[in-house]
Amino acid sequence: MSKDPKFVAEQLRKPSGTSATETAQQMNKANKATNLAALKALNVVSGDCVLEIGPGNGKFAVNVLRKGSYVRYTGIDWSSDMVANAKDLNSKYVESGQMDFRVGSSESLPFSDGKFDKVIAVHTIYFWEVLQTHLTEIYRVLVPDGKLCLAFADKSFMQNLPFTQFGFRLFDEGDIRAELSDAGFKVISCGKHSEYGENNTKQLVEKKINIIVCEPDKR
Repeated sequence: MSKDPKFVAEQLRKPSGTSATETAQQMNKANKATNLAALKALNVVSGDCVLEIGPGNGKFAVNVLRKGSYVRYTGIDWSSDMVANAKDLNSKYVESGQMDFRVGSSESLPFSDGKFDKVIAVHTIYFWEVLQTHLTEIYRVLVPDGKLCLAFADKSFMQNLPFTQFGFRLFDEGDIRAELSDAGFKVISCGKHSEYGENNTKQLVEKKINIIVCEPDKR
């Protein structure tokens, strides 16, 4: 894949075309530890109905099912290439009805009110043009005692990456806490995840990740 920062940014936002598969593979390698840490923080249990926003090619979806019996998983991604790949990769779970993958955006979720017990979004909020629109939709599809987990790289780290100047919105913990409060959520935990690894331009960096878990504020 091209190392041009603008092209990298476009692919990370919406993997498509001949570079889609390679982009997904690189994201899976770069984001594995963060995905596992976020899923642990979300605490999926037996019987949960889980929505993942921006699952890419669905590489980590099976980890959700492994959290308990009768867990159901839905992934929604705005890349039709990624949804097609995710369905192929997880075909046996899709055919059994345990998984579903759809093309769409959390800006307008094609689900009924209160459908999901848990929602997770890892490295996706950079591309949400109006956070309140997305958060309001997530609030709507969560059950009243549901949980939302947002995992995102801190802007202190992200602002030094060459591709983030092209269409990325950067945040720190305080920014997102304020946005969540405005959308009617109450933060119940905020973890810091740090690791060393290659970024999408093959540079070795320390990744500083915020993992925030929240729930609808019932006050």
